[in-house]
Amino acid sequence: MKFLEISKPLVTTILTESLLEADGKNTHLEHLEDNIFNKGHEGAKEAVDYLYSLHQMLEGNTKTPVSMTTKWDGAPAIVAGKDPQTGKFFVGTKGVFAKKPKMNFTNSDIEKYHADQGEKDASGLRDKLKLALKYLSRLNWDTVAQGDMLFAGSEDIKEEVIDGEQYIVFKPNTIVYAIPKDSDLAKEILSAGFGIVWHTEYVGGPTLADTQAKFGFDASVLGNGANAGVWQRDATIKDLSGTVTLSDAEGHKMLSAIQEADNYLKSIDANTFSWLQKGTDLVGKTFLEQLKAHANNQVRQGHFDEPTKFAQDFITKFVNYWTKEIDKVKQQKTIDAKTQTMVQGVKFIKENLQSIIAVYDLYLKLIEAKIIIVRKLEQIRQMPTFKQTEKGYEITGEEGFVAVDRLGNALKLVDRLEFSKLNFGSGKPGS
Repeated sequence: MKFLEISKPLVTTILTESLLEADGKNTHLEHLEDNIFNKGHEGAKEAVDYLYSLHQMLEGNTKTPVSMTTKWDGAPAIVAGKDPQTGKFFVGTKGVFAKKPKMNFTNSDIEKYHADQGEKDASGLRDKLKLALKYLSRLNWDTVAQGDMLFAGSEDIKEEVIDGEQYIVFKPNTIVYAIPKDSDLAKEILSAGFGIVWHTEYVGGPTLADTQAKFGFDASVLGNGANAGVWQRDATIKDLSGTVTLSDAEGHKMLSAIQEADNYLKSIDANTFSWLQKGTDLVGKTFLEQLKAHANNQVRQGHFDEPTKFAQDFITKFVNYWTKEIDKVKQQKTIDAKTQTMVQGVKFIKENLQSIIAVYDLYLKLIEAKIIIVRKLEQIRQMPTFKQTEKGYEITGEEGFVAVDRLGNALKLVDRLEFSKLNFGSGKPGS
């Protein structure tokens, strides 16, 4: 995933309110187009304005400096640093932010907190965390940072021949990264025992739970990673100017797609979006959850349905969900209540079918404009990326992009049919 840092005031409103976890931790980011589902008409307007600002940035029309940061497709997410409360060094996954924090100060803590056999590949995770504890503790810590692990130990790095050339490769999550074996970069990686790319800092206190996520982290404050056996990078590329530039044709195509979404939005009455909140009021938070799940199903099937089919199929999705919920309970009173909710929900969806179609049509137009921007930004690449197939290695793009404002808030820009589908197919969660 790639990150853009944009000093645009309008971005702050979009991201702060709807796209970070409530506690301010970097545990989940949402897609630009989902801002419609999160905030209705206001969210749609903000998403369109956001696309305009990205277009201006790529044309070089921003009045403030613009930088880009990159986040690679690593896994698992590693949180490490100096515990604000005790001053001791710890490592962990996103579980450090759980109600009962899984903060690992010793190998014994790792065995204790990650012994659950229900945890995917628990033994492999424990081994990785122990290496993280060993190597990352050697760095100069006076803060807490989050990054994505790229490799842990020499067993994660293999040698492969791709198109007749020798590479060292590692596959931390879905994408395979490949570096020519004879390059200086390969020598750096092979001499390290742990690899990670940092992207988020946690500031504040007095406890870890009280800290706030700040996107963008300068890894130089941790000292020389090579001396510690750590191959580390932060995500920042200092100067975007001249790195990604638009031709006249590209600029026109991008702007036309954004204007099409904008004009369509202006043709829709703001009340058209009211069904989003009304559905939540009627059914509860599961209404929005099922709507988003239905949109994600489009990724699994490999294409986005046209709006009318999407809206009609949402009824089936809704009924299937509530049927399963009803089957889970035995008391007749509860069965009747859930059945009534399902019946009311289906009736509500049918009554608002045209509004759902209109909103989803806009949703697709936002995606179309977003993908044009993503394709342009893919020109910036840190190293060759591939996906592994039965026939060998096939060149692929990186995970996507995240736009980050000057206050450190972030929003995901991903080609969902390309990368997210790979994540679903691999059985591994997306970033």
